[in-house]
Amino acid sequence: MYQMDAKDYNENVMKGLFRKIYPFIAHQITERTNIREGFCLDLGGGPGMLGISIAEITTLNVVIYDLLPECIEEAQKNIEERGLKQRVSARQGKAEDIVFPDNSIDLVISRGSVFFWEDQKKGLCEAYRVLKPGGWAYIGGGMGSVDLLLEVQMERAKNPQFAEKGDNKRIPNPPGHFENILKECNIPGSIVENSMAGTWIIFQKTSLK
Repeated sequence: MYQMDAKDYNENVMKGLFRKIYPFIAHQITERTNIREGFCLDLGGGPGMLGISIAEITTLNVVIYDLLPECIEEAQKNIEERGLKQRVSARQGKAEDIVFPDNSIDLVISRGSVFFWEDQKKGLCEAYRVLKPGGWAYIGGGMGSVDLLLEVQMERAKNPQFAEKGDNKRIPNPPGHFENILKECNIPGSIVENSMAGTWIIFQKTSLK
């Protein structure tokens, strides 16, 4: 099972190196999906800064959902720190086995997690299953923009402690990999790829399934 130092990642990466990334991506998600109310699931959300950033610019109720109990603990601290306990919660669970019922979530988001899922096909099928008709998923990874990527690269160059961690545990994603998964799951969607800014799997559920 994937392991990480959740406290270090929360303080030095999510709230440090990547502090500008999550608000920027949150705005991209809301602009693309136009989902600003209802229920949002931050899948593989770690300490939860993307879900928290979404909650800060919408009226969505957000659940941060992660496999590791130490990430849930850090997420709960972040939620309380931002004063969002009324609308944001954290729950332990696996992307490939989402506990929520069919057609119950308006927005599924995820940054950086899908590349480490043991079964990406099952995880994406689960994300589609829990979406309400009209709901959207925005899943993938990246820095949001080339400018932010360059800023992060410069910061990493100045601070060796920010070296990439865990990349050897990433599942290889060759060209066409996620397109093939969407076809296998019968999910209508698209893959937005930018070699500089990231890869995103974006789809909307248009009917009951």
